[in-house]
Amino acid sequence: DYGEIGGLWEALERQKIPFYNFGEGNEFAGVAEEWNHFEFGARQPVVFPLQKALYERTSRNYAGFDMNIPDWLRMDQFEKEFPTLPFLKPQKGQKDQWLIALQLPNDHGAGVRPEVGFPYPHSFMADNDASLGRLLQYLSHTPYWKNMLVIVTEDDPQGGVDHIDGHRSVLMMAGPYVKRGQVSHTHANFGSILKTIYNILHIPYVNQYDATASLLQDFFTDQPDYTPYEYVLPDTRVFDINKAMEVYKKNFNWKTLPPSPKMDDPNEQRKEHYRQQEH
Repeated sequence: DYGEIGGLWEALERQKIPFYNFGEGNEFAGVAEEWNHFEFGARQPVVFPLQKALYERTSRNYAGFDMNIPDWLRMDQFEKEFPTLPFLKPQKGQKDQWLIALQLPNDHGAGVRPEVGFPYPHSFMADNDASLGRLLQYLSHTPYWKNMLVIVTEDDPQGGVDHIDGHRSVLMMAGPYVKRGQVSHTHANFGSILKTIYNILHIPYVNQYDATASLLQDFFTDQPDYTPYEYVLPDTRVFDINKAMEVYKKNFNWKTLPPSPKMDDPNEQRKEHYRQQEH
């Protein structure tokens, strides 16, 4: 269900905070809205289109949720596209604040494929870890790092049940104002992540879950450490990056697959959604 005043994306749009999306929301029709496009690594039926605010600010070249695609390849696309984002160099009168949402989904795991560099279930985790490390190395060597916060979490734990509680997931933060080596003992949930984003960007909360979420101030310090990150490559016996990337040198084209029937008109669906909100 949609919230009465929308969620994160609509809140950012209302406050005129620039943002851009790499891979989130790809289960919804708004990624391509016609199923004869296969660049995104996902083809599945949906019931409603992507929110308009997000649709207009979503990469059309970044692969979505598909375990056949290495996260390492996603990072290739991110590094190619990130420098072109117009809000990185704000014009006079524009806010020098922005948000980027990025999905590296391979920690979800999938069936092993030794022939393409994934010989173990842990190979997917190694791909994900290496790609996340590459992301932090890349960002921490940009001029934007001095004012940046990176928040990392994962969706669902699948079979990797936590040793304390099966409902727990990972929460990590990185940036000059994040304490290095800090272990937070604050009970947090996803609302806490959103609250952190809203507070930093001066965005009003959109619901009571945001307002009542715990604060994560024990992560932060007022003494910045600008030391950049350097990623560490995984053992090739667990995950072989070169082997996983070999297929992309071949003449393989998603567009050669037969298209599915066109779905309902997404613009009409959007009109109906917003019309219902007015009443």
